Amino acid sequence: MKNYQSNWVLAFTFAKRFYNASFENRYIRFINRASRVGIALGVAALIIGLSIMNGFERELKNTLLSVIPDAEFEAVSGKLDNWQDTLDRASQHAQFKAGGPYIKVNAMLQKQQRLDAVVLHAVDPELEQQVSKLPKMIVAGQWLTSDGVVLGKGLAERLGISLNDNIELLIPSINEQGGFSAPQYLRLNVEGIYQVGGQLDYGQVYVSLSTLQNLFGWEPQHAEGVKVALVDPFQARVVANEIGSKLFDYVYVLDWFRANGHVYNDIVLVKDIMYLVMVLVMAVACFNIVSSLTMAVQEKYSDIGILKTMGLTDVVVIRIFTLMGLLTAGKGVLWGCCLVSSLPPTYQRSSA
Repeated sequence: MKNYQSNWVLAFTFAKRFYNASFENRYIRFINRASRVGIALGVAALIIGLSIMNGFERELKNTLLSVIPDAEFEAVSGKLDNWQDTLDRASQHAQFKAGGPYIKVNAMLQKQQRLDAVVLHAVDPELEQQVSKLPKMIVAGQWLTSDGVVLGKGLAERLGISLNDNIELLIPSINEQGGFSAPQYLRLNVEGIYQVGGQLDYGQVYVSLSTLQNLFGWEPQHAEGVKVALVDPFQARVVANEIGSKLFDYVYVLDWFRANGHVYNDIVLVKDIMYLVMVLVMAVACFNIVSSLTMAVQEKYSDIGILKTMGLTDVVVIRIFTLMGLLTAGKGVLWGCCLVSSLPPTYQRSSA
């Protein structure tokens, strides 16, 4: 064991001396430095690129996934007979975090002569605060009460709606023959305006669950479906099916990947491509190291012969030049880390 350790110490001592003495041939010295620069750039690009992608993924989880349900169980027949029973069964899963009932319909929002198509969400004001972070993103007014409406800032600006304004919601009605009849009207007061960012601020309107239950003539235990927030939203596909298999209701099993999964898939794809590109960059730099070591062996041929006549084994010679390559790679990695740390603080925050 001691002989094995002494061989490594001896190899490292010679490798360090050869490395510090540098290479006498200018071409070999240039290849060696170029490989270090290549590794440094590859490491810096890998750190920055992956930091940006991880930042996108973090923002996806903290913004988009914080305001949309991770999984939904929507009644095929149009409504659940008892949403509380469905929610209780869903809550038995280990990944369950919170849940609540909902009714979701397409509607038209009218303010005087201005009209815009919206998706109307009827939710339980108390339970929704556990399922979604939307109530915490109110920038004007307050979260829902029993007879108000909350809408996005983008929609409010586009239609010229202000806090405490009265608006009308036109909800389509379907007759017994399956055709459209005269729409139902809701006249509500704007209680709050939220801001998430992106398209969510332009097409989502929220009212209390009881508002639509009364409009449709439903009982308090009726709802169109149940929405669920999970501990790990990226496991929504698997967990949603597991929860759905335990329910007694005839429901559609939906998860956020169906509507917004393309955003996450794009991030994963770009991250994989970045991995591949950086691996190729590092491979070229490592090939340069091997080339420089091959030429270094030829340059130190006489020194190697002298050392072997003094009793140095072939294994130790191989270790010497292997350690020289690791020293070159280590210096390149260190340069890359220093390059990233030397970036301006604002850029570091944006990439992290």
